Amino acid sequence: MKLNPFNKKSVGYLDKIKADHDQLSRQLAAVKKELIEAEEQHAREREKQTRLRDAGGSMSMNVPPAASAHWPVLTAAHQRVDHLKSQVSNLEGQMRPLQRVLDAPEAFVQARKTLDELIAQSKASTANVETTDSQIAKLNKRIADLEARIAAETKSASQTLLEGEGEFVVPESLTKLEMELRIARSSLADLQGKRDTASSKLGDLPAAIREAERTFIHCRADVAEIELYEQLMPVMSAVARASAARRETSYRHDESRFEIEIPRELVEIAQAALAEEVPAT
Repeated sequence: MKLNPFNKKSVGYLDKIKADHDQLSRQLAAVKKELIEAEEQHAREREKQTRLRDAGGSMSMNVPPAASAHWPVLTAAHQRVDHLKSQVSNLEGQMRPLQRVLDAPEAFVQARKTLDELIAQSKASTANVETTDSQIAKLNKRIADLEARIAAETKSASQTLLEGEGEFVVPESLTKLEMELRIARSSLADLQGKRDTASSKLGDLPAAIREAERTFIHCRADVAEIELYEQLMPVMSAVARASAARRETSYRHDESRFEIEIPRELVEIAQAALAEEVPAT
């Protein structure tokens, strides 16, 4: 695999992402702490408002002056809690895409591992089913042979029984053949049960492999994008200059984005390399 930008010395892009994430994380921790204090203050103000309102008596239709005077304080406490909750949600929203970038290396490793394990399991199960099928075929042939021999032995024993006048003794050879047949049929049933179980597990694997392959491809795309940004960081100033210059000539141009045309032959080479990286099933 060539997609491993994390072993390189220059990790400017990831360093920036991590620094931004750490800064937001510190801000989030501070806001959450402030939110806890604000919620506690709001609870106290709400309790005080209840006491002031109840002081007027349960039969009173008028709000006591003290309760009316305290109402703006309670409202302000409530608004502060809402404001801090909004800040928490906003910070968490900013952190999520950064966290996905930071999690991408491990997610890619795990996706590849899962795909490899499922493919190995599929190959092992297929080999197991094929081996069991071969054993079943041999047993079926053996059973057919035993049934034919037993039929012949039984016919011979029947003739002996008809011709004889004394005590009849079942031929030992017939007894042995019948015992062998019972054992063969029992073994066949066991093998068929094992094959059915293995086939059932094998039947579930294609869907699991397709899902694992989709996950692998998505994770690889994230890693490839990180690799791109790692290599772009040293020339990002030049890209920004070109984009800003384009904006001066076209008001429709978004200066935070700059489209670059990629030679078709390079795209085809990249597509072939990506196809080779997907493990064969």
